[in-house]
Amino acid sequence: MVDPASADEASADAARRRLRAHGIVPIEPDDRIRVMLAPGEVVAAIRRSVSLERRKDPTESSGRMVGDLYVTTRRLVYLGRERVEYPLAEIQDAVEAEGTLRLIVGDRRGIEIEVPDPRLLRVEIAAVREAARVSVLDAPPSPETPEKAEAPWPAGRDDVA
Repeated sequence: MVDPASADEASADAARRRLRAHGIVPIEPDDRIRVMLAPGEVVAAIRRSVSLERRKDPTESSGRMVGDLYVTTRRLVYLGRERVEYPLAEIQDAVEAEGTLRLIVGDRRGIEIEVPDPRLLRVEIAAVREAARVSVLDAPPSPETPEKAEAPWPAGRDDVA
């Protein structure tokens, strides 16, 4: 019998190979997220019934919420008893730990996402962030587009490379 961590790592490895070969493959959005998508924004991954906990600091938690997580080409959107959104550009770091994906966003706030496949989710988020970074670098500069984009997170941390 394969343990969940090994199965997650195998899925993450397969996703890395698939993403290198084919890039981001959009997922058909359901009715809940479709109405929230901006022009050109697509859904890259969906996780149903995940647990999410927000932290302002290590001691202050918002409490766990259960809902659906959407990874789009621009943001993470969590739809549960309340809607929570984080632009992908705000993600500063990502760490997988025993069934959870912990993200540091914005002004050092933390998000803990409990999913059965945290490694795979981390790879999917990294791939979307890298695709967005590359498209920004390839686009001609405009007043709305910064001339220099930041890396998805610190060097050596990108799961897609």
